[in-house]
Amino acid sequence: MKGKQIIMPAKRSATLEDFELDETLAPNQILLKTHYSLISPGTEGAGYTGLESGTRFPHGSGYTAIGEVLKVGEHVTKCAVGDYVFCYSSHASIVKTASVMLTFKPPLEMDAKLIPFVRMATVAMTSLRVSSAEFGDTAVIIGLGLVGNSASQLFNLAGMKVISVERVPERIEIARKCGIQHLINPDEEDVIERVKALTDGQKAEVTVEAIGNPRLVELAYQLTRTKGEVILLGSPRGEYITNATAILNYSHLIGLGAVTLRSAHEWVYPTMHSGESKHSLERNSQIVYSLIKEGKFKVEELLTHVINPEDAQSAYDGLTDHKDKYLGVIMDWTQI
Repeated sequence: MKGKQIIMPAKRSATLEDFELDETLAPNQILLKTHYSLISPGTEGAGYTGLESGTRFPHGSGYTAIGEVLKVGEHVTKCAVGDYVFCYSSHASIVKTASVMLTFKPPLEMDAKLIPFVRMATVAMTSLRVSSAEFGDTAVIIGLGLVGNSASQLFNLAGMKVISVERVPERIEIARKCGIQHLINPDEEDVIERVKALTDGQKAEVTVEAIGNPRLVELAYQLTRTKGEVILLGSPRGEYITNATAILNYSHLIGLGAVTLRSAHEWVYPTMHSGESKHSLERNSQIVYSLIKEGKFKVEELLTHVINPEDAQSAYDGLTDHKDKYLGVIMDWTQI
């Protein structure tokens, strides 16, 4: 079967290329006709610019999509031909995948273009899952990209006082529309002093670094109260040379806070749900979808562009260079 897919042949280059797909399925796979896929600005952006460690060109891209099932493997029971599924698949018109997170009988209950955003929220949900923060605590979220905005919404829904930090004014306004009340632009005010003012001098029980900028880890510690937590949600990327001892002392010395540093890498949980683990990426997806359907988790506000896959290059450039205009970019494969 012939298809088209996004390939990054070199640094800062994205093209739509033809490919041939063998329709033979493993027992647990499905054949999917993609309708919409979402660009992950962080992970894919790092692959596009070469910032991701170990990046080798050429490579494909993308990991969240919704489409129609064309064929199923002999062991597949959760979906059937003609169903719509949300899955972890790449930017391609047709794919084979076993990572089916959600299944829908047509017609859909919401705009299909919004469903791939579930993935960004499940990435963000890991920071809430690993945290020991409780109802009524204060959470500072650094960064309001798709993951940071999602984390802000989820901590807010969990009953915490959320303070989000972002220097792009347009992203601050999007967060405000998503229900985030306390927003700080570091270009306009001192972040540490503002957080202290909002917490009666106590600072936050938990601070989430949602960008992946290692230079911001020390700031995260400085925003966190004694015996609080700093959570690395964004995957640290890029070289950063500093005095590691100074950073480590924020965790070691009680005088500097004795702050716990935690990982929030989404793959700490199994992909598919079973009785062996309370949490899974599949269960997280179901929870987020329900929150969207109930109007509690805002998604439409995150969608800034719907593009033809032929225009992928301009979309990746926009997400890299024009963060004031680009945030949530959906590729529309329905006419490919």
